[in-house]
Formats: sequence, structure tokens, C-alpha cells
Amino acid sequence: MTKIIEKKISWGTIITIGSLIVHFVYTQGIFATKMESFVDSSKSVNVRVNKNVEKIQSLEVSVSKIEAVLGSRFDRIEELLMDLD
Repeated sequence: MTKIIEKKISWGTIITIGSLIVHFVYTQGIFATKMESFVDSSKSVNVRVNKNVEKIQSLEVSVSKIEAVLGSRFDRIEELLMDLD
């Protein structure tokens, strides 16, 4: 005796499967959009960091130039003071 199992697909099952597929596609679209915005924001952050690094390096060079000038001025003051003695 062979029994054939009849499977009925109801409208509820079709609607449920359809809504799951739509939800999956929608979620994937949101994920792709978030990834694109993340990549764009990371690029802008990268540019800002590089600009800040350049500014810091420029300031370090300026500080070392000022220190060199001050050092030579203090040396000159010491020479003048020694000459006065």
C-alpha cells in the first residue's frame, strides 16, 4: 500500500514566504546602504586625520625654529653679559 502524502499550500503559507523574502531583500538593501555610508565617512575621517597630522608636523617644525632662535638669542645675551664683566 503506497500512501501519497498530499501537501496543500495555503494562501497564508505563500504570503508568509513572500513576506520573508521581501523582508530579506529589504534588510540586504539597508545593509548595503549602511556599508556605503560607512565607507564614505571613513574616507572623510581619513582625510581629516591626514590634514591634522600635517598641521601637527608643521607646528613641530615651527616650535623647533622658535627654540633655535631663542637659543641663539640667549647665547648672545650671555656673551653680552660676559663682555660687561
